[in-house]
Amino acid sequence: MARFDIYHDGIDLDELFHIDFDEIAEEALKEAAPVLEKSMKAAVQACVGHSGDSELVKSIKANKPKKARNGAWIVNVTFKGYSKTKVYHAKKSKRTYPVSNALKAIWKEYGIAGRQPAHPFLAKAVNDAEGEALNIIQKKFDQKVGK
Repeated sequence: MARFDIYHDGIDLDELFHIDFDEIAEEALKEAAPVLEKSMKAAVQACVGHSGDSELVKSIKANKPKKARNGAWIVNVTFKGYSKTKVYHAKKSKRTYPVSNALKAIWKEYGIAGRQPAHPFLAKAVNDAEGEALNIIQKKFDQKVGK
């Protein structure tokens, strides 16, 4: 649901600085991902309304950094698994569906018309983590370039 991207927009950093950009990007994102994960957990915890939502906080996990087809390095921080206590009942059906933690997060972020007000947390989480994450990425680049 939240992510950091690193890309070099066609500039050959490998040749310019005699470095392996892919190695730096992957290492930097590995170190920065926990910052965003922690920030996401804090932002969600701030809008938790009842104990059933606490598992939502625990479900937040950072994926491993990966290189996209366009050359950008990406790390996603997202909600994993399903709620253990909540079941969604479709109005026109007698079937029940397990509710994923990602769906619960969407309901938190945007609300449910007539039932639950929105409690936006994504922008706050990303904004709170951005400075520290960028510092980590900059330090990793400086280490590899030799500054």
